[in-house]
Amino acid sequence: MGGLCQNETMELHEGIKTLTSNLDTSRQSAKELSKSIENVQKEATDVAVQRNIDRRRELRENEVRKELFLKRVLIQWEHEERVRREEAQIRANFLKKYGKRWAEVEALKAKLEKQEKEFQNQFNKDLNKARNAQFWCFAIAGVIAYFLVWGYK
Repeated sequence: MGGLCQNETMELHEGIKTLTSNLDTSRQSAKELSKSIENVQKEATDVAVQRNIDRRRELRENEVRKELFLKRVLIQWEHEERVRREEAQIRANFLKKYGKRWAEVEALKAKLEKQEKEFQNQFNKDLNKARNAQFWCFAIAGVIAYFLVWGYK
């Protein structure tokens, strides 16, 4: 009977060791899992903070762009207003000096604007022709380069 108790005691002792070992392993795994969860939560928090910073920066940049655009619009309006005032002053001076011949000036202005528009159209056509020629030169140079490098395979 003494041998049986000793075996049971040994088995109990081994069971306790195994249980203790399993508990230690479980505790260690739980610590690692907790650490992993904390890291994931920290990463999620870091991502949220960075996105918040990015959104705020983008909002500020958009506000600056809008402000700059508004300033450009105001500057353009002021320029056009100065031009309108100067034209009105020129017209008033012309009418004082030459009477009701302002229609001739308007006709000449329209003629010059039409001529300028025609010059611009001709320039655009010439520019398109030059770009087209440049494209074909590059295309032909590419074909020649291909055959020089790789040949007629």
